[in-house]
Amino acid sequence: MMEADLLEKEHPLLHRAEQLVFCDLINALLQENLAGLLDRARIERTWPGPAAHECSELGEGEQYLRLPLGDERSLVVRVKAAPFIQPYKLSRLPAVLVDQRANSVQELTPISFMQRFADALSAVERQASMPNLQDFQQELRDSIRHTALSMQASTSLEQSEQKSDDAALLQAERFSAMRDRPFHPTSRAKRGWSDEDYRTYSAEYGRAFGLDWLAVRRDYVQASTAQDVADFILDEAEKARLRQAAREAGIDEQRYLLMPVHPWQTDHVLPAFYREELAQRICVPVVRGLGAFRPTSSVRALVPAGRQRYHVKVPIGIYSLGALRLLPPRYLYNGAKGQQLLVSVAEKDERLRQRLRLCDETNWWGYHDAAADPFADKPGHLACLIREYPADLLRDDAVQLIPMSGLAVVDPQGKNPVFAAWLRARYGEDAGVAEVLQLFREICHMLIDTSLRLFCYGIMPEIHGQNVLLIVRDHQTTGLLLRDHDTIRLHLPWLAAAGLQEPAYRIKPGTPNSLINETPEKLLSYFQTLGVQVNLYAIADALMTAYAIEEAAFWRVIMSVVRESLGEEGLPEQARDVWKTQLLEADTWPIRLLLTPLLQRTDSGGGSMPAGVGSTSNPLRQLEAADE
Repeated sequence: MMEADLLEKEHPLLHRAEQLVFCDLINALLQENLAGLLDRARIERTWPGPAAHECSELGEGEQYLRLPLGDERSLVVRVKAAPFIQPYKLSRLPAVLVDQRANSVQELTPISFMQRFADALSAVERQASMPNLQDFQQELRDSIRHTALSMQASTSLEQSEQKSDDAALLQAERFSAMRDRPFHPTSRAKRGWSDEDYRTYSAEYGRAFGLDWLAVRRDYVQASTAQDVADFILDEAEKARLRQAAREAGIDEQRYLLMPVHPWQTDHVLPAFYREELAQRICVPVVRGLGAFRPTSSVRALVPAGRQRYHVKVPIGIYSLGALRLLPPRYLYNGAKGQQLLVSVAEKDERLRQRLRLCDETNWWGYHDAAADPFADKPGHLACLIREYPADLLRDDAVQLIPMSGLAVVDPQGKNPVFAAWLRARYGEDAGVAEVLQLFREICHMLIDTSLRLFCYGIMPEIHGQNVLLIVRDHQTTGLLLRDHDTIRLHLPWLAAAGLQEPAYRIKPGTPNSLINETPEKLLSYFQTLGVQVNLYAIADALMTAYAIEEAAFWRVIMSVVRESLGEEGLPEQARDVWKTQLLEADTWPIRLLLTPLLQRTDSGGGSMPAGVGSTSNPLRQLEAADE
């Protein structure tokens, strides 16, 4: 009943979803100062429209941000000055178009707001700053719809949490997906999926589905191992069924490798990309819907029923965060090399050896045509990776693995049940603000101290919340578990100074190589953007809502922990100086641009996420100034 109702335009979930997307959109526009928005706009306390309109009233600290469009028309939103990261934030909706000549006010949607904003630019400015506007507007539509579907799933998620045999990790993964990439207005858009696809294959709904299996001629396979994929993710009965189906399809397993394929990929991608290979029996369909798998927050990584230790990651030819969800073999190769480097550095460093654990991602298989372009999208549409979680952590009843992204979400009641359960277990039912901040400090310590140790060796993993899991033993944070090692960024002089071997990354010619950083400052920027702003600040943002704590309190914790980290023994002076200067003393910090690269994209982009870097005032310097 409810699923059918969501198809109606006036469904309340669609309205709530639109508001959520709209808030993220306006705040991102303000943070990035897209197309000089803040330079063009005026901050005023005078309402330019009819006196009777609801926007004619300002609350405490509110002002109007008015963007003149010409002909006495303006875009108007209410904002408040923001103390950190960006100068202003949206205080509340609606966003409106005010026409002073007609004495009228029109409420806008995210799509119409972007169109009005674009119309205010000259043709040259519009082409320079948002040539991809039309596609971005469609992505906003998809995001609103998929956000509504995600909200719809939250009810079933709450019920399943109360009576579930699921592993706690899978429950946390489902909850993480409710927000996806923090602060990103189109993060929930899975472009290419219908409503029913979203319900079937997204993590929020938690539905189990079988994988399809394709036999691929071994001379068209590139692999890191001679093992069979099925041994990791199928039980004995399922493997027997697979072998029987292979025999019936005329498959000789000495000549063919059996590979799992996402069912959406079978229906929508393989017939187009692998038409010739299917016709020539280079690739042969074997069986559909085998096993029972449920998606994690990354969508591509799937958990087999009853086998929590091994996750299988498969490509899906949909767009998310502006990139195709592919698995190019070079990424799989780079991930194995990145993992090998992390193992090597942990062997050198006692502190890292004590608290840094890794998922094993060295077993992978991918389609490979020696006569074709290895950097084309095609190989990335047919591949798989096994992600093995440390068995000792999964066996230990005293250990809980918490994806940091699961702490950066609030449910429809404005709470975070993952954090709340941990807080109660640690401090009891009477835990208050002091305990919330103490637990946040513990989280910060583990991430910041570990990141600094790695930075000293010229290494920075991609430490946003989806890639980092807290190892919590008896309700105390004891370490970090890292996954997704294909983007381990490096500063080679420090790597060499530590006697560590440079991984021979495979990089597509002609593309920016963000894995190798010429300066330590550039390497550290990934900690500032992904580690602090996308990870720790997103957690703080959720806890601000859940516990009504002011933002400055969380920045004080972050600054305190950064300062304490400088007291670690054995830190190289050069690394300590860069850490201190860039984090505590510099006037500005880098920020990760969300909208600018999406709007400026002029091609499909393939499997690479559109990326860009801007700058903002140093939040730790701002905190010092505010506290003086």
